[in-house]
Amino acid sequence: MERFETILSSLSIFENLRKDEVGRLARHFRAVRLGPKETYSFGGSSLEARMVVVVRGIVRLDVTDTSGALVSALEPGDRYGEIALLTGIARKAEITARVETELQTIDRAGLDAILAEFPFVSLPLATELASELRVKNQVLRELLELHAAELSMAQLAAAIVARRRALATRGARIARLSPRAIFRSLVADRGAEPPFWMLSGFILSMCGARLVVALILKYKLEKQLFALVPGNDPNPMHVHHFNYGLILIGTSGLAALFPFGRRALRSLAFAFGLGCGLVFDEFALFWNLNPEYAQRLSLIAAAIMASALVQLTYFRRFWAALGRRLFYAAGGGR
Repeated sequence: MERFETILSSLSIFENLRKDEVGRLARHFRAVRLGPKETYSFGGSSLEARMVVVVRGIVRLDVTDTSGALVSALEPGDRYGEIALLTGIARKAEITARVETELQTIDRAGLDAILAEFPFVSLPLATELASELRVKNQVLRELLELHAAELSMAQLAAAIVARRRALATRGARIARLSPRAIFRSLVADRGAEPPFWMLSGFILSMCGARLVVALILKYKLEKQLFALVPGNDPNPMHVHHFNYGLILIGTSGLAALFPFGRRALRSLAFAFGLGCGLVFDEFALFWNLNPEYAQRLSLIAAAIMASALVQLTYFRRFWAALGRRLFYAAGGGR
């Protein structure tokens, strides 16, 4: 049930509910378990309309429509049927499990119970329905324009078939996890937002610095963009961008220590990552004072830094647990 509640909280129509509210909402769903190649059929009438959420396993969805059969694949977190549940216009559908599968389904009575207990859910549902109506209105407008264009009967018939097929495909569409839900699942729920934004800023800064310097060297813009002292010196004096990186690291790090910085931690983490990218892009320059920009040591140091940020973002709990285990193994817990 905990896994299902996590998936429910990731769905766009339920993502604004509290954890305890999601737990109460989950009781209105009914579990369906399928073995490999077992099927589950629903739809065909308003009484048989269902919204189906895949909790575990991979399934094949076959939707029968006047335009033919439409096939899709669903994975954990995917859902189908919420529009049919709202409108009562349900196509006959069949789900076939490829492996051991757990589904959670809800009918119109269950949805009405949810809306009675959590009226707020009606807002995202209304948004979904409005999106569907907007598409239908667009198709209707196109059909009226086609009739006004006085096309031949063959051309008009082909255009109508194409739009009917598009509507059928939309009616059988699968709702996937939103980018917001994926971000919350992979980053926010792990407590890894600061290192994630540091990693994002670091990658953006490194790539941007490499691209800008490559363009400057390619088009020989050193004297226009690098030189602090005008003249004909082939190696003009300039300020390396690792200095700007050090300023960004210092200011963002200090700001994070103050209360106002805690309220802008994402922005400061991103700025810190930008500064790290600028510093590690020229790591070799201040490490061994060699003015040659294209040194392998800078790339090696940048790769190590990027790897460390990835570890902090996605494997922080593992390394923390390993550190505690080593600490106790060394007798530190006595």
